Amino acid sequence: MPKHLFEKKLSKTDIENRMSVPMKSLDAFRIPKGEHSKDFGVTDIHGKRWRFRYSTRKSDRHPKPVLSSGWIEFAKKRGLKVGDEVTFSVVGMKGAEDLELGIQARKKIKLFGEVFWSNPL
Repeated sequence: MPKHLFEKKLSKTDIENRMSVPMKSLDAFRIPKGEHSKDFGVTDIHGKRWRFRYSTRKSDRHPKPVLSSGWIEFAKKRGLKVGDEVTFSVVGMKGAEDLELGIQARKKIKLFGEVFWSNPL
């Protein structure tokens, strides 16, 4: 059973440039000591594999983790917009050091003043 890692409502920056990642998930990505980025794979709910780059600031007390390479392509392919939601989960282990991650997105739908959420994308 997948374990929830984090979910996030998307901002304009998340959609157009890079997605900021909650600090509470920093340890899950296991960037090697002395490095500031790591490429990793995620699997969407359709079984498609995606490659993202997770990175932090090189020299700062506040690392501000983000997803860059690969993330924007995923967001565009899914037609994600500001206010939509993305969820990352741990679906297993890949070797002793890496987690196997899953991703799903949901679109926010406003209809007659009510907010609804799409099925996972």
